[in-house]
Formats: sequence, C-alpha cells, structure tokens
Amino acid sequence: MKDYHIYTHYVEEQSSPKTSPKAKPLKEPKTKAIPEIKKNEGNQLSFNMPKKAIAGSLVAAGKINSYVGEYTENTVTASRRRVGLTYAGMAALAVSNPVLGLSAMASYTADKMITYNIKVYKENLNADFIRQLSGGTVKTRG
Repeated sequence: MKDYHIYTHYVEEQSSPKTSPKAKPLKEPKTKAIPEIKKNEGNQLSFNMPKKAIAGSLVAAGKINSYVGEYTENTVTASRRRVGLTYAGMAALAVSNPVLGLSAMASYTADKMITYNIKVYKENLNADFIRQLSGGTVKTRG
C-alpha cells in the first residue's frame, strides 16, 4: 500500500469561531430598560381588553351554535346563525377599523354570492341533464 502525504498551508486565526463556547462578542449588547408603563400593562385594563372580550364571546357563541346545530340536527338554522356571527364579528372590526371592516364585509358578501350562483348553476345543469335523459322538457342554459 502506498502512503500519500498531503501538505497544506494552514494559518491559525487569533479569534475563535462563533460556535465556540469561548467566543464572545467584541461589544456587549446594551440592554434597554422597560418603561414602567409597559411593566404594569398586564395588571390594569387596557384598550385591547374590550376587543379581546368581543372576540372571545364571538368564538364562544360560534361553538355554542355548532353544538346546538349538531344536537338538533338543524343545519340550516345553524348555518344562518354562523353567517350572522360572521357579520357581527366584521361589524365589531368595523368599529375599530372602518375601512378594514367594511372591505371584509364586502368581500365576504361577494364570495357568498358567487358561491351561491355557482351552486345554483350546477344544480340547474344537473336538473337539465336528468330531464334530457328522462325525455322531459329541456331548457338550455348558456
């Protein structure tokens, strides 16, 4: 077996790598003092408390609605209540940020309208196809 000798030119640097436990930054980071107002923020009521209470109550109402809908097996009423809760949440959002709340309401309503129209169109196509197969009167959609 032949031995190979590989020679390299190696220069050791004076600083240690960052992953080394001995490595320390050149300058110690300055700590910023937390103002007294922020320290006591959790102990007192703040502006976000009503928003959090509204959001929590909407979530709880949504859960109760889904449980009642499952228990009574009345999915139509449960879905109507769910839409009402969604609009209530967007109305609460519109109180704090009117532009965002109104744009959310508009986009949600547009999405529901488009989805409903697509669903109705598909059901009408299926009904026309079944009429055509059974020999009934056919209306063309287009």
